[in-house]
Amino acid sequence: MRMTRYLAGCGLAALLAACGGGGSSGGGAGGGLPLAGLDAGQQAQAPAATPESAPAARASKAALAGADARSGTYRVYASNGTQQQLALDFDAGSYTMTDNLGAAEAGTFAEDFTEPGTYVFASSRITTAANTARFRVAADVVVGAFPFQTAYSSPAAYAAYAAQPFVAARDFVNTAALLDGTYNRFSVTRSPGGAQDSTLLAMRLSGSGTVLEMCNDAIIYKIDLCPAASKRTYAVAAGADDTWVGTNVTNSSDVANFRMARIGGQNVYLAGGVNLAPAMQFMRIGLPESSGWPTTRGVGASTTGSWGSNLIDTANSVRTSTGTDGTYGSLTMPVGGTFAQQPEGIRLVNGSGTSKYFAMQNGLLSVLVGARNPNTQGYLQLNLIDPGAAPDARNGRYKVYATNGTRQTLALNLDSKRYEMTDEAGTVASGSFAEDTAEAGSFVFDSSRITSPVNTARFRLAADTVVGSFPFAVAQVTPASYGVRPFVASRALVKTQAALDGVYNRLGINLTATTGDSSITQIQVASGGTTLYLCNNSTIYRIDTCPAATLLTYTVSPGATVDTWNIVNVANPLDHGSFAIARVGNENVYLSAGVVPSTPTTSVFRIGLPERAAWPTVTARGGAANGGWGSTAVDASSYARTRVLPDGTAGTLNATLGSMGVAGPINMRAVGFPNSTFHFSSQSSKLFAMVGARSPATGGALEIGLID
Repeated sequence: MRMTRYLAGCGLAALLAACGGGGSSGGGAGGGLPLAGLDAGQQAQAPAATPESAPAARASKAALAGADARSGTYRVYASNGTQQQLALDFDAGSYTMTDNLGAAEAGTFAEDFTEPGTYVFASSRITTAANTARFRVAADVVVGAFPFQTAYSSPAAYAAYAAQPFVAARDFVNTAALLDGTYNRFSVTRSPGGAQDSTLLAMRLSGSGTVLEMCNDAIIYKIDLCPAASKRTYAVAAGADDTWVGTNVTNSSDVANFRMARIGGQNVYLAGGVNLAPAMQFMRIGLPESSGWPTTRGVGASTTGSWGSNLIDTANSVRTSTGTDGTYGSLTMPVGGTFAQQPEGIRLVNGSGTSKYFAMQNGLLSVLVGARNPNTQGYLQLNLIDPGAAPDARNGRYKVYATNGTRQTLALNLDSKRYEMTDEAGTVASGSFAEDTAEAGSFVFDSSRITSPVNTARFRLAADTVVGSFPFAVAQVTPASYGVRPFVASRALVKTQAALDGVYNRLGINLTATTGDSSITQIQVASGGTTLYLCNNSTIYRIDTCPAATLLTYTVSPGATVDTWNIVNVANPLDHGSFAIARVGNENVYLSAGVVPSTPTTSVFRIGLPERAAWPTVTARGGAANGGWGSTAVDASSYARTRVLPDGTAGTLNATLGSMGVAGPINMRAVGFPNSTFHFSSQSSKLFAMVGARSPATGGALEIGLID
């Protein structure tokens, strides 16, 4: 059975070339051109940045006495179709990447503490919201992404750069007989004008490394079953600098170079360079054919610029990654089986979907390539397999909306119990955290900013969400002083404008250096996320009951990042701001924090929970604006909070709950305390929030908890 028998989205044989294969004609050993109907043409092998003799290249494996064994020089095969040279010094934390034209980019690198074993390149070429230029290392191999020049983005003065995958090795086969084997080869090409393509095929080296055969067919055949008309044969001879030169036995102009790296104890075929006619840059990688398909977790980069992990087994491929725009996500796709005529080491991924991929792996590398259709052709994902235990899935970076009116970034490693909180100015507060033995699921931040008798800085986690309190700088106070204040942090912020729609009960606080005030209202985002309505009335109405004279209308447009949104009052352009929508417990939650543009001495925070009819009995745990931490139990008619303050004061607060009346929000309650003060509360499936009424006694009071 042909492999394409189960390409559900391709179906007909006439469409097979669009789904995979090496192309019905054309192709060459140096990577076989992936465009049907084209001959191999003249190829110009990209020169090494610094030519080395084979002995010198092998000598680069040796580290200096006392030096880190991973340091040294590696030959890079990049997905932009260039060969480069990477020099790494792990003792100094420095690198130099020298491109195929001899131009060098040098800088430093540092380990990402949220993902041990991953190192981040520092480079002025990185201008994106997130730096996904990273790498991982195993014996004599580096797999990662680097801000290479985008193919054909010349002249150099106008060159564009983007994080693109690469594999780099420093141990190469230089004995012909050791080349022999059957391989599955994935290829990607880049052409002028931004065109890109991908191919995959089976190939075999035999005769003690003297013969190369490849099956250049629209169907992905095993090499033994390749139709005679599609099989191409090349005579192989040794070239310079550990290269091997294949010459088509029937077309001497079809010549290409390759190297055979030793990675993870196996041969890995590598080729890359420039094709002159037609013009294109290519990268090829081939792994040994194998019937084994173990469950593996690889970490690496893709040509979309993302960095993350790929967990693949016989059923699914799960890619969890962060993009260059800083957004985090996970994609699960089904993995297909094998059939008689296809290589056993190639699996179709997402065969019934519109975006199809092919996967292969060996003991150390996991590779995915896009099928030949507009959605995926040219896509490449290179991962270094991590044989260790998978890290805690909650590790990573979260975007923080803090109740001191700032937006920050929280990085967490639940395995090493380390954190970093980075503010808007780039100032980093870092330290450790520990599980709270008295409250399962809570973690306590250790910070030098905590000087009170009791440390109430802690946090709890839900899917892609952190809720807690941290010693932030007190709003608007100079010089800076610190106080424990609540926050909500998410790595699941909405990027699609139409998905913003909803009705939200918005609770907030306004802070100056000496005063606090509250904001309680209902808002609605409507019309595919393009319009926001706000009821600006001293009475708390629902949007549908808000008097017309106090119903404000704002336009909504994309913000400075892909997950923030700008609002502008249509009647008063000076009234403007920004917000985000986080997905928390499969619901939208409105978040905003910052300085009021028209009144820069005022900082604000807003949280909006979705309007709904249900008001279940819940227990929530979290922080309050007075620095306290505790648990809150809420039912249909009562509120009870057991909490401790930073000065050590502990106790329970009790209150009664009442509805907001026939014109008020359904998912909001008036909270009446025995001292005749009032607050207003709302809840979602995972969050409880309460804010003080607009009075001197309660204005600026706020509580946020994560529901058990």
